[in-house]
Amino acid sequence: MPAHTDLNEALAALTDKLRSLNDLVTANQFMVEALARQGEELKQMNGAGTKDMLRRQARARFHPDTGTAPNAAALAILEDVLGLQQESAEIIPFPARA
Repeated sequence: MPAHTDLNEALAALTDKLRSLNDLVTANQFMVEALARQGEELKQMNGAGTKDMLRRQARARFHPDTGTAPNAAALAILEDVLGLQQESAEIIPFPARA
């Protein structure tokens, strides 16, 4: 039975990591699509304006209650990245291998 429990725990951990990775991919896909569609417009805006616009668009898409494609985890990633005090919005780096 302990081997079965260990396997279940390993599968649960793997499932959590895959969900996290999927949320990062979703957030990055949003950023790539926004940059592809609105790149010129975004380049003409200042950093704060760009991030505000992207944040509004992310909320419209991913908000868990009102979004067109609800995804609270992806929205949290985007809110975190777009809320930083950096000058520009960039593709979100994936975590380094542990």
